[in-house]
Amino acid sequence: MDLNKYTSLPKRITIAGSFIFASALLSLAMLPAANAQKREEYENIPAELSEPYIPSAQMVDPATATELSLDELLVFADQNAPTIRVARAEVERVKADQTAARATFPENPALGLGAGPRIIDGDSGMSFEVSLEQTIELSGARGLRLDALQAAEQVALAEVNEARWAIHVETHALYNDLLVNIEQRDQAQRFLEFAQSLRDIAQRRIDAGESSPLTLFAADADLARAGNEVSRANEDETRIRAEIAAVVGWPSESIPPVTGELEPIRKAPDTKVLLKRMRNNHPQLRTRRLASVLAERRIQFADREAWPNPTLGLSYEREGEPDAGPSPQTWMFSVSVPIPLWQRNQGPRQRAQADLSLAEQKQHAAALKLRSELTAAASALTATAERVEQYDRAVIAPLEQNLTLLQRAYELGEVDIYQISQMRESLLEAHARYIDARHEYYQAAAILEGLVGAELWPTEGSNP
Repeated sequence: MDLNKYTSLPKRITIAGSFIFASALLSLAMLPAANAQKREEYENIPAELSEPYIPSAQMVDPATATELSLDELLVFADQNAPTIRVARAEVERVKADQTAARATFPENPALGLGAGPRIIDGDSGMSFEVSLEQTIELSGARGLRLDALQAAEQVALAEVNEARWAIHVETHALYNDLLVNIEQRDQAQRFLEFAQSLRDIAQRRIDAGESSPLTLFAADADLARAGNEVSRANEDETRIRAEIAAVVGWPSESIPPVTGELEPIRKAPDTKVLLKRMRNNHPQLRTRRLASVLAERRIQFADREAWPNPTLGLSYEREGEPDAGPSPQTWMFSVSVPIPLWQRNQGPRQRAQADLSLAEQKQHAAALKLRSELTAAASALTATAERVEQYDRAVIAPLEQNLTLLQRAYELGEVDIYQISQMRESLLEAHARYIDARHEYYQAAAILEGLVGAELWPTEGSNP
């Protein structure tokens, strides 16, 4: 989410306005220092891995599990989610590069063989030569290459932690969705029972000749709609269970029933506290910081790669004599060094510098984006919490009492079926808005939790 700053100046500046204008100019002059301080704050993030919070629950066996708690879901997802497994597979590719870089010499030795006749005045003798050459690395590039690959492994592991946290947040959000859906299904079932009781009352009144048979059509219509709401809630539950199974890597198409309760509705913690926790915990910030370290290591390696690597050689030569006399034998030790005249590794060195600049820009952009999104998400969570509390007080608390009063009024003939239908429609719509508000609240909580990089309300063992 980008931040746009808008400033405006009055067209006419009075004496008092001049003072304000001067103050504004002074504030603008101080902005670069303030921005630099903010940027330094987010760029001084420790260049080390930060493990996401995973509960300490036992790993469940899908073959025997009959129900799942949230902690069990999170632990299972951390080990089996397809997205996390893909990220872990990327780490193995970096380790393969490390294995290749551990070789003592940069190239294999070269063995040369040569043979041919030596001809003098028409007479010939067989000569042959054997040589062995080995390029060695004296610049220290091998150690720097290993350092760069170690940094690359840290980046890959940080990306694994990013995937782990993303799956943690998504699993938690889907779990909350499922529990809210169960609430919705239970309430839909209550409305169905209410509609059925009204239908039974209407039938009794028709049988007693107290009401027209036409009232049964309205009662049946309400009953059908209530039944549809129950069916829709059951359909949503099946869909959410299937989504959770896909996200966490559950072997079957759906997970078992879940246990637990929704967390209480609370407003967002203080934004400054959340920003500090985000800086310490968000895995993306760690990844971006480690990517900058990797770029720095690659610059060092590319600079050292410009140094020439000498080649040592040892050769043996025997010259054949046409007159069958003793053959001269020669042993030679050679050293050859490339002259870095045209090629000094310019391209990779320049690219390494560009990669560092890119990594730093990405780190700064990620920090600004996350900070902006967190501020907006905290505000959204607080606003949604207030809406839920309003619906809870005005609609949910007196809901059961209102349904009972409506049923009693209909039994006493104080209201007819059409008035009951309208009142029931109003209650049903208000309850649907309440459920939507709860869905929005727990979705907003999941978004904010993902931006903080840790549990919103820390528990024992979670990241501070």
